[in-house]
Amino acid sequence: MTVSSLGFTLLILTLNLCLYSIIGSLIGVRVSSNILLKSCKNASYCTLITLGLSVACLVYAFVTRDFSIKYVFNHSSLSMNPIYTWVAMYAGNEGSLLYIGFIISVASFFTLLFLPSELNDAEPYLVSILSGFLLFFVGVMVLLANPFETFENIPKDGRGINPLLAHPGMFSHPPLLMAGLATISIPFSLIVSMVFTGKFRNDGLDYVRTTSLLVWSILGVGLLLGSWWAYTILGWGGYWVWDPIENVGLMPWLIMTAFIHSIIVQRRRGMFRVWNVILIFLAFVLAQFGMFINRGGPVVSVHSFAASTLGYVFLGFMIFSAIFCLIVFMLNSNKIKSDNNVKSFLSRESAFLINNFFLVAITFVTLWGLIFPLISEVFANETVTVGAPYYNSVNGPVILALLFVMGIGPNLSWRKTSNKNLKTNLLLPVSLAVILFIILLITTSRPIMSSLSLSVLMLVISTILIEWLKGSFRLTKGGVPWFISFFKLILNNKNKYGGYIVHISILLVALGVIGINFYQIKVDKVISIGEKIDIGNYKVELIEIRNNEFNDRREKIATFSVTNKEDELISIMEGNNTFYPSFNMASIRAAINSNPVEDLYVIPSDFISESKMKIIISINPLVWWMWIGGPIFILGTLISLWPNKLLKEK
Repeated sequence: MTVSSLGFTLLILTLNLCLYSIIGSLIGVRVSSNILLKSCKNASYCTLITLGLSVACLVYAFVTRDFSIKYVFNHSSLSMNPIYTWVAMYAGNEGSLLYIGFIISVASFFTLLFLPSELNDAEPYLVSILSGFLLFFVGVMVLLANPFETFENIPKDGRGINPLLAHPGMFSHPPLLMAGLATISIPFSLIVSMVFTGKFRNDGLDYVRTTSLLVWSILGVGLLLGSWWAYTILGWGGYWVWDPIENVGLMPWLIMTAFIHSIIVQRRRGMFRVWNVILIFLAFVLAQFGMFINRGGPVVSVHSFAASTLGYVFLGFMIFSAIFCLIVFMLNSNKIKSDNNVKSFLSRESAFLINNFFLVAITFVTLWGLIFPLISEVFANETVTVGAPYYNSVNGPVILALLFVMGIGPNLSWRKTSNKNLKTNLLLPVSLAVILFIILLITTSRPIMSSLSLSVLMLVISTILIEWLKGSFRLTKGGVPWFISFFKLILNNKNKYGGYIVHISILLVALGVIGINFYQIKVDKVISIGEKIDIGNYKVELIEIRNNEFNDRREKIATFSVTNKEDELISIMEGNNTFYPSFNMASIRAAINSNPVEDLYVIPSDFISESKMKIIISINPLVWWMWIGGPIFILGTLISLWPNKLLKEK
């Protein structure tokens, strides 16, 4: 049996395991057969093995350069660096579907393995829903997008990997983004199963929160890595341009952010149950919308590596998902009513609700910008482009309001906050924010929105630090050394302070966004070898232009010398512009000199001759902090997820 035959046979076996799990679980519940239910659960476990072996078959085919398989031919070549084998595996539609299926099977395995006992009644429904979701992807591969389809005549060499994927960020950005979108099915399936059994109260909410945090963090890290990739390779001169594929990853993440915050209120106060069900349903449908756009939807994007002619299939599944959610909600709405209502506007639960409102508003503003060109073309026969100015002008103020609420919320009490406590808690952080705002207004000529944005960041960070200092001080009064008390707070309340660390990471990302949007300096010039360009405190000189010819590409490399105003050398940088004839595509890598204050960013835009070229130079303040926000985001999430027992043992 060939590798291709084995891989496809394993897919068919997985398909049958999914069908058995779905049908058997539903029958098992109906006839109360524990043996059948256990068998179906084991069948679900087995999909991890069959899909894992199928993935291994495809990876082996890439490693051995088996060009008899069409997918291997289309996404690799003899000249491809072997290090990109992992990237090539999910570089196209068929392979990425196999990867997604494998991730769903892994997530399902561990979800069922660690399912708490209070959710035992929901387990059969969970098995059938997760198996049904996996069945869709496996069915698409078996019937429409076989990653193991072969040629009759074997080619001698392959077409090669997409040039834009030959980047370190591609080892993690696409798989994390795809995994994040796919595994939203886990908290979704848990919630639906709990609703079916009438257990959507406090039973199992900790488990839902844990799985939601994992999914949310995976998607968030994937988005941030995508920004870094765009910043270094696409030649945009930035990290985010509200590209359609960026947006379809961002929207479910925003809704999951709202859900994670809202479920805190449900656990604490028995509120927002209906709202939480709506949020997780919305996140799931938006995740399917993302799959549709990325798999042959009507929107063009540089990110659509997995584009195909299967858009209608994923559109159909998205519509089915939306109808399924609507039916589940309508039939079970009486089971999910909240025990309490918001008693006061000046309460922490009210702040959470406002936080949710802003997150949903940003999501729908983004969604409207994505679908409006389609609506315009269909109904008005007019081509309209919605670009960054729309998103920045509409979403910018809403994001600022969201950050403001982030600074106010921790100062509010549950149920109701007295005026006295509110004034006491807000006095210092608001004062610091106002002082910074006045200083910036006096000392800078930038738009007032930049000063306001930085002042809001001051409000949020001072609120977090003051809260942390107050907690540390309480511990020091009990004899705990101050330095140790700072960390002991985390051990005592990992959810709260892990969340604060995540908030700090969001503030660092926001700091980078403010820096590049309001304080960027940019020039666009033609430069010759030996010529210097002054920008800010730098002098940029073009030293040389080199040409390299390879079998699959033509490379033009520009070397720059960067000095300060006193002609002291700061850095020697290289940027390149590489053209891939087989893809008719250029890949631009910017030359970047980065430090905590600012990035000097040089894009080799166009090579005019052997000694002259067009470059775009920009000084991007504070972008460095955006990338530092990533590890801090991961740290905060890990602290929030870390089991209490392990923390206490440490």
